[in-house]
Amino acid sequence: MDLKSAFYETLIVISPTVSEEEKKQIISSYENLLRREGRIIYQINWGKKKLAYIINKKRFGIYHIFYWKILKSSVKNLEKKLNQDENIIRFLIIKINKKALNYLESKFNITLNNKLDE
Repeated sequence: MDLKSAFYETLIVISPTVSEEEKKQIISSYENLLRREGRIIYQINWGKKKLAYIINKKRFGIYHIFYWKILKSSVKNLEKKLNQDENIIRFLIIKINKKALNYLESKFNITLNNKLDE
């Protein structure tokens, strides 16, 4: 990675109407995209959760979080794909700073800080 890369957290909320197989395919397609554009450091599947408010007549969503390192210029590609995907009802992409890295390391008992510099 060159010096213009950064560390990000991406939360996707998948429509609860997809089948288990479709869910796996959706997550796999984003894993492949992130691996092509950068590197996945860690991911968490939260599963089906109640939404804070109704979105597209849905009360639930399937949550999946990626922690990844990528060139800053490649984030737009991911954002464009997420906007076009009808199975994604919401998403959030956040750039992670050092303070957030320390919190994530303690919460999930993982080592991310040194991976940021790789």
